[in-house]
Amino acid sequence: MAGAASIELRRPAGTDEEAVLVLMLLTACQVADSGRSDCQLADVLEQWRAPGVELERDAWLARDAGGDAIGYAFTHGGRAEVRVHPRTRGLGLGSRLRRLVEERAAEQGERELVQTVAGGDRPAERLLERSGYVPIHHAWRLERPLDVPAAAARWPRGVAPHAFHDDGDGAAVLALLERSSARTPEGGPLALDRFHAEHLAEDRLDPDLCVLAYRGEQLVGAAIGETWNESDGTIVQLAVDPRERDAGIGRALLLAAFERLRARGLDTAVLHVGGEQAAEPPLFGSVGMRPAWRRTSWRKRLL
Repeated sequence: MAGAASIELRRPAGTDEEAVLVLMLLTACQVADSGRSDCQLADVLEQWRAPGVELERDAWLARDAGGDAIGYAFTHGGRAEVRVHPRTRGLGLGSRLRRLVEERAAEQGERELVQTVAGGDRPAERLLERSGYVPIHHAWRLERPLDVPAAAARWPRGVAPHAFHDDGDGAAVLALLERSSARTPEGGPLALDRFHAEHLAEDRLDPDLCVLAYRGEQLVGAAIGETWNESDGTIVQLAVDPRERDAGIGRALLLAAFERLRARGLDTAVLHVGGEQAAEPPLFGSVGMRPAWRRTSWRKRLL
């Protein structure tokens, strides 16, 4: 185990080697905290190459005597990421990195700083609590095995499911997301142009995994599904018109989406959701979805 004296803390230069080291560190942290990892090299590079990032001032990389990455910190735009390798936690490195990102954020004129911590990393959560942070948002990865069929969807009177067609359904979905003030699992507003490019564009859309709910000519609900492997099917967005909430449309959409994912031969249905409460919304538990991991966003007032 690395001792505090053997830790080398430097600013990354943005090389591919450093990006791989950070990826290995983030993967080790995710596996230790939640049992799995979905981090990719592209995620690290996207963070480093975002507009306005000054890597030589916004990031730190800690390495042990053998050159392995054991700590990483990054801050930009009022958000920060601080990660310490599981085998080197408890040496004070997390506190040191936390102070650095707070100083950098204050230097940038930020009035507050937000960090996200995996639900299984209680030492990190206690550190944030003692340092003046408060939890403000929770996000979950929910899963449902598809080996057992879901209950049949029951649609409210006057509402009927429809397949996704190219003739206007994409625009209708975007309009629905705007009406429903759709947000990301992390709590931020959903960027509709980016959502279209990443999920509804012709080369990305998988219409057979989508379910739309119409009341007459009006789209009142949508479950947009996709898959990138032979195992998991992800519902990337579930939306219901604000005027139709509490009518059972969301539950019906989920059950119908499960059936489409199961018909594709997938093993697991996945949904990422977020909210201010520490417990996942009851709707998802009622259809058999269970949390695979949780992440909590913590905020500290700097000024």
